[in-house]
Amino acid sequence: MLRDDINAHVKEAMKARDERRLSTLRMINSAIKNADIEARGHGRPPLADDDLLSLLQKMIKQRQESVALYEKGGREDLAAQERAEIAVIEAYLPRQMS
Repeated sequence: MLRDDINAHVKEAMKARDERRLSTLRMINSAIKNADIEARGHGRPPLADDDLLSLLQKMIKQRQESVALYEKGGREDLAAQERAEIAVIEAYLPRQMS
């Protein structure tokens, strides 16, 4: 179900010509396909939605680490790009309780 949402949003981003969102969604699709291939190699079925959520959280953590490094290196432009990717990925995670 989450895969279907992501693929539908890829089509919407293509129609809207939203390059940042499109590239981030394609990156998510690529990570999902790589994880599926790895699972298949170990004799497991494709990832379920719970596994996909874990994958998305891992992607966000990687980007947060990149933001910290870019800010430390004085590259605010790259840090802003990573923050934009985080925002797109977070849209697919459930809301955190306050």
